[in-house]
Order: sequence, then C-alpha cells, then structure tokens
Amino acid sequence: MSTRLVGPRPAESWQRLALLVLALVVFALQMGCATGAPLEGSHGGYRYRPLVPHGVKAAPSSRGSPERPSPAQDVEVLSGARVGERARQVEAARAEALVLELRREGRGPQEDEAARESEVDRAVARVVGLCSGVEELEAVLAFTFWVEGGALTQVGYQEQRGGGRAGRPVDAEGLARMLRRVFTEYAGRRTGEVVLRLRREETRWAIAYDATRSSARPPEARTLPVRTRGTPANTFLAFHEAAGKWASAVRVPVGGGARVELEVRLEDGRLAGWELREVRRTREGAGGNPRPLSPETMGPLVQVLLPFTEGLGARTVHVVLSAEHRLGEAEVRGRVESARVERSPQPPGPSWYLSMHESVLLRWREGVVEGSAWLAQWGVEELTLWLVGGIIAKGLGFFATDGLEWVTRALGREPEVAAGWLRTALKRLPGEERATFEQLWGKVLLEGEQALSRSERKALRGFFVRLEQAVQQPLDVDLKGKLREEARKYYAELYPQFAELLEKEGKELPIHHRRPLQYAHLFPDENINAGENLAMLQKYVHEEINLLWGKFRKARPNPTADDVRRAAEAIDRQFEPWYHRAIDSPGMLKTVDDAREAALRELRSRFRGLE
Repeated sequence: MSTRLVGPRPAESWQRLALLVLALVVFALQMGCATGAPLEGSHGGYRYRPLVPHGVKAAPSSRGSPERPSPAQDVEVLSGARVGERARQVEAARAEALVLELRREGRGPQEDEAARESEVDRAVARVVGLCSGVEELEAVLAFTFWVEGGALTQVGYQEQRGGGRAGRPVDAEGLARMLRRVFTEYAGRRTGEVVLRLRREETRWAIAYDATRSSARPPEARTLPVRTRGTPANTFLAFHEAAGKWASAVRVPVGGGARVELEVRLEDGRLAGWELREVRRTREGAGGNPRPLSPETMGPLVQVLLPFTEGLGARTVHVVLSAEHRLGEAEVRGRVESARVERSPQPPGPSWYLSMHESVLLRWREGVVEGSAWLAQWGVEELTLWLVGGIIAKGLGFFATDGLEWVTRALGREPEVAAGWLRTALKRLPGEERATFEQLWGKVLLEGEQALSRSERKALRGFFVRLEQAVQQPLDVDLKGKLREEARKYYAELYPQFAELLEKEGKELPIHHRRPLQYAHLFPDENINAGENLAMLQKYVHEEINLLWGKFRKARPNPTADDVRRAAEAIDRQFEPWYHRAIDSPGMLKTVDDAREAALRELRSRFRGLE
C-alpha cells in the first residue's frame, strides 16, 4: 500500500494567499483601533482625526512619540424629559442653598434659643388670654399646634361648653407657669402635631396634652421660630376693623339662636378677606326685629384668630360661632365653637418655595421694617425662584393686564421652568428697572398687594408690559455674551461630570445653543438657556455648525420661528453624535464633513436659495 502526496491546485493557492493577506490587513486595522493610533489622510471620503479633545496636544511618551489618547467614554446624554427633571433638581438645589444661607444669617445658638422662648411666650399669652374669658365649670378649650424646629404653628381651636355654673377666679400666673413647662419641656423639642386640652375646674385649669397623633405636615407649618413679641399692630387693627363688619352682618331673632359660619382668608400674617358663609337658625325665638351680635363677642373671636396668622402662605380659616339672644337683653351673645385651617386639595407647590418664603419672611417678622432694602442685598438673580413662586402662588390673574401674552404664558409653566425663563428675561431690561421690580414684587410678597400705592401698582403692571416688549426684541452683542457665560455655568450644573473639563478647556469646548441666541426673540416665552437648548461641543464641530447657520441666515434674513425650528432640527439630526462629548467616539460611523454635507442637503431641500 502506498501513500500519494497531493499538492494544492494553482487556483486554490491564490485563494488562500488572498485570504491570508486580507486577514493580515484586518488584523492591522484592529490593532490600530485598539491602540488608538490616528490614521492620517482620507479614504473613501472619510477623514480620520486623533481621538483627543480638539486643540489639546498629546503629551510625548518616553520614546519621543505622541502618547496614545484614551478612547472616548460613553456619556449619559439626558433626554428631554431627563433634562427637565435635572433642571428641576438644579433649581431646587439653588433654593436649598439660599435657604440654608438665609437660615444661618444672624441665627446663632443664642438667637435661636431666644426665638424659641419668644414662641413659647406668645403661645402661653394667647392661651391664658382665651382662658381668662371662660368661667363655666367643665368647659374645655382645645388648641392644636404643629410643632417643628421650636416653631409653634396653630392649626386648630375648639371650645366645648360646660355645665353652666361659674367657677371661682383662676390664678393666671400659675396657669402660665404650667403652660410654659408643657410648651418647653414636653412639646417644644418634638416634631409633629400636639393637642393641648384645658378643662375648667373650680379654681384652676386642668391641663393635658396629646402628642401621639400621626398626621401629615400642614403646608402652612413653620420650621423657624420667630423672635418677636405679640402680634404686629397693623394686623391687630385689621382684624378688629373686620370684626365690626362681621358683627353687623349677623342678625339673630329675638329670643332665638343661630349657628354662624365664617371663612377668613389669610396670606402669611395678613388678613386677605372674609366671607359670611351661613347663618342658620337653631332656635326661632319670639320674633320681632333681629338683633346684632354684641361687640363683646368680637374680642374673643379676634383672640382666637390671631394665632393663625403666624402660618405661611395663602389659607382659609373656617370659623363656627354659636349666637343666642336672651329676652330682655339688647344684643346677641356669641362664642367661638371652633376654628380650623381649611386646605385646598391642590398641592401647595414645590416644597422649596415655602422654605425659601419662610426664610425671607422671617426677617420681616422679626422687625426688619424696610424689607425691600434687606432683599436688595441678595439681588433679583438669587431670588428669582422666590419671586416666581410668589407669582404662581398668587395666580396669573394678578397680571391680567392688556397686551400681555408671552409673559403670562411663560409664567404659567412649572415653577422651575418659569424661574429659568424669568432669570434670562430680566437680563433684557436695564438694571434700574430690575431693581424696581424686585422692590415692588418683594413688597407684595412681604406685605401684600394692598400695601402697594396706586402709583406702585401701576408701575408694577407697567414693568410686565415692558418685559413683554423686551422679550420680543433681538438680543444685542453684550447681552449675548452674558447669556453665553450663564449658559456655560448652567451647563456645568446640569452635567457636573464636565464641570472641571469645561473650566480647563475654555473656548476649546464651547456650549452650543441649538436654537441660536440670534433668534431668541422669535421664541419669547421660552428660556434660550434652557437645558434642552444647550449642548457641549468640540470647537471644530461648532465651527461647522456655525457655517450652516451662516448659510441659513443668508437664505432667510427674516426667518419665522418655524423656519428656525426646522433648521435646528435638521442640524441636530446630523450632529447629535457630537453633542455632550469632549472627544470623538471611537465607534462613530461618519465624520463631521459627512454630517455637514447631509445637513446641508436637508437645509437646501427645505429652504430655497440656500447655497
């Protein structure tokens, strides 16, 4: 048996050789990609660039050859929804930082302790004052507070009648000592709802408190104790004046009785309005001309309501009074059965607004009479969130001025979005106008709309009319520069992973406005510096995009908003792979030249005359 050696046929040899050469070429290419070695020149229209940030030279290696750059790392590019969420987080962080700074200002341990003592003193004085007018044995007064951070925010009051017989006088000082101990030792250092219940006995008040209830934190609750004594005089006078109107509005039949329901609207510590909801007869009586409520009834009613003024924001206190007329008497006797805060089913807004508002309002409540001067040291830029929060809290009806369209539309969006818009929109007005707005709107938020004079009210509304006009005007060169600086800072907040790189690279990594600043006036209700409109680019990529916008400007010297929108979408479609990247991606399938040519073809198809 023999073995025959068979050699390869000539055709098969060439095929194997070709496969071997191809394999070597592929291997060489793979090695080049793996090492990151740049391939100079062009092939098939593709131009290869070193994978390093544009304008940054590679450091030489020990062999004298350029060091291989690191491949680009994948970056989490935020979608539109994610950018919006991140923007809300950035605004909330700004608010929290400002709140923290406001809380710390002039609030050392001694000041804080003094403020806690003032809270207790006011609560004790008010409870003792209401108790002093009750003589019936077995009568019960219940006070509901939300306690937090040493602040005592009253949210409810209730009175139950006793057996009719009057007790002997009570030692007011002894009652005050017991109450102070309860507020200081038992309730003052906790967080949550506390119900203080007092029952009238022969010569004293028996005190009990319940701190076991589990309830949600009310939006009007304060977290900062206030270092003041008593109620401001103007608030006291406003309630007494209103009480006279309430008394004259209630009539009870001779010998009869009635249940009176009253709604009192508060805004921070101010009386914003009231409404007599219902007067329902509980006893018909003998007939004849109805009798008015006695002025003596109004004193206890005002005493009951004044503690509610220490809450925050807009709210309504629902009050129930019982009124009865006794034969032979000229006027009707009345007493408060209950008072409680009624809250809107709508959420009170972002938590940062009330925290910021409380921090600002604290200075006012502690005796800073010239509140606008104190606000001025912070500036409108820092307080934009607070200003917008107040606008939204009051409702856009406040700005129902003829000629306003874009302003109301912009301020009608989410608070964080509206704040970003207002921050950039205010830059379009002179500094003195911004200062006037800050002063007037700060006065509204601190003292109420009624504190404005007729001329101030006219000036405030005129400011928004001018702002409406300003956002529809093209930006000048100086303002564009300022907005670019602000965009760069804001982008670093949105993408903190790039913050250090942006600071080091400077102009080599510009922040691109997807809808250019030149056309900001075509989108007057939008924030040109919104996160959705910003993208970091390498300088050479930005230059290519600018060339495209230059061609667009020549073809459309007076474009519409829709023209700009469509042009931006065409450019975005081709250049998005370079957005939010400091270096080129290794897996990129096209070059900037390809992107430019593709975008140019699409722009030419959409806009005639584009070169």
